[in-house]
Amino acid sequence: MSHGVVPKQVAEGTRLGLAPVARRIVALGVSANAVTLLGGALTCIGAALLAMNMPLAALVALAVGTLADTLDGQVAKASGGGTAFGAFLDSTIDRLSDAALFIGTVLLAATTGQAALLWWGLVALTSSFLVSYVRAKGESMGVGASVGPAPREARIVIFLLGLAAWALFDLQLAFTAAVLIVALLSSVTLLVRVVHVGRQLSTKGR
Repeated sequence: MSHGVVPKQVAEGTRLGLAPVARRIVALGVSANAVTLLGGALTCIGAALLAMNMPLAALVALAVGTLADTLDGQVAKASGGGTAFGAFLDSTIDRLSDAALFIGTVLLAATTGQAALLWWGLVALTSSFLVSYVRAKGESMGVGASVGPAPREARIVIFLLGLAAWALFDLQLAFTAAVLIVALLSSVTLLVRVVHVGRQLSTKGR
């Protein structure tokens, strides 16, 4: 799987580092589905805090929510493997979380009169959903589509880095820039995936 602009070593190292935490969570009797739901709930709370112009509180909630989102797969593995429903739930909550991030951004922009942030937030919201849709549709047709510079984890990392710059150093422009980068990279990723799927389907049809 491509990690996009996130270095492969960083992504895989993070997952390996979380493995002991996942085993501890399993030992406490907490299921992967519960971790998935917790991550989604915290992301929605963080998005609401962002919409209310509370960047530091939003950063904390979103960081913990993202951690839970990363942990649920590790918890599933530590408990002997995930279930079909667990995979379905995880994918569904991921889409909800993606929407929450950029809806919170758009609401923040609307209430604070930031036109650029508003429009780039809308582009990021739309392109992020289409990136995920193209992959899912391609895989349902028997072809892979995990390509491009901005898969989901890359989009979240960029978003959180921008939010951290705002929350910790009062660099709100950095947050706007991060949303812009997500919007642009997501759009590029969408085009790359459409072309990639089209080529594979053309090859299969020969």
